[in-house]
Amino acid sequence: MIGYFNLSEEELNALPKDIKNIEDNLYDLTYPLITNDVLPHDLRYLYETLNIPIIKPNELENFKIDEKFNKKIKGFSEYLQLNIEIEMLEEGKIGHTLRVARHAHELCTLACLDKKMTKKVYIAALFHDLGKIEVPKRITSKPGRLTEKEFEIMKTHCEHGYEILQGYLDEEILDMILSHHERMNKSGYPKGIVPSLGARIIGIADSYDAMLSNRVYKKNKSLKGTLEELVNCTIEVKDGGKGILYDKELVRKFVAFHGYDILKQKFIKE
Repeated sequence: MIGYFNLSEEELNALPKDIKNIEDNLYDLTYPLITNDVLPHDLRYLYETLNIPIIKPNELENFKIDEKFNKKIKGFSEYLQLNIEIEMLEEGKIGHTLRVARHAHELCTLACLDKKMTKKVYIAALFHDLGKIEVPKRITSKPGRLTEKEFEIMKTHCEHGYEILQGYLDEEILDMILSHHERMNKSGYPKGIVPSLGARIIGIADSYDAMLSNRVYKKNKSLKGTLEELVNCTIEVKDGGKGILYDKELVRKFVAFHGYDILKQKFIKE
C-alpha cells in the first residue's frame, strides 16, 4: 500500500526495512530510530515533534534513555497504537491520523503560526480521533448512514478523547481534541461554540482527508471536488453556499496552496 506519508511506491520501496516497519506500526515509536538514512520530511517531523531521538548506529552505545523520557515515549507509543486500532475499525481509513497531522501542519505554516503552537496543533491532530476507541464498532464501521441515535453516540468521541488524555497533554491541546468538530457558525459539537484557531485547523484537515478518502459508507471526492466543497462551506447559504463551517481565510490559503486558486471567485467579496 502507499504509506501513511503519501510516498510514491518507488519512494516507499526505497526506504530501509526499519522505517517501513514504523510506517505500518506506529507503536514502534517506543524506541529511538536508529538509521543512517535521510528520512522523509513527515517522518522526521513526527520524531522531532515527539522528541524521539534519531540516532546513527555508531552512536547507540553512548545513548542512554532517562526515566522521564522512557515514561513519555511509552505513553505516546500506547496512544499511537490505540490510533492504529481505531483506524482499523473503519475500512479505508488507515493513514488518516498522520495525513490529518500533516495537513494540519501545512495549515499552521500557511497561517504563519510559531513553532510552539504548530507543535501543539500537530500533536492534537495525531490524537484527534482517539476517543473513537470508546465508540462501539458497530457504529464506527457501519457501511451506511448513521441513525440519529448512532450519530449522537459517534459525537461523544470528542469528549472521550479529551478525557482519556486529560492530565497527559496540556489544556490547549486537549481543547483542540475536544473541539475539532466545532464550526464557525456554532453548528458543530460537542458544545456548539466557535472553535479556537488550532481546532479550526484540525477541523479543516480532518474534513479534507475524509472527503478525499474512500470509506465503507461513501466513495471519495476528487481533489478539486474536495477543495470546492471546503470553499462552499465558507459561504453564507443565501449566497449559494452551505453555511460558514470553516475559517474562510484558512480555506482560502489551503485551496491556493493545493493549486486551485481559481476557486477564490467563490468566496464572498470583501
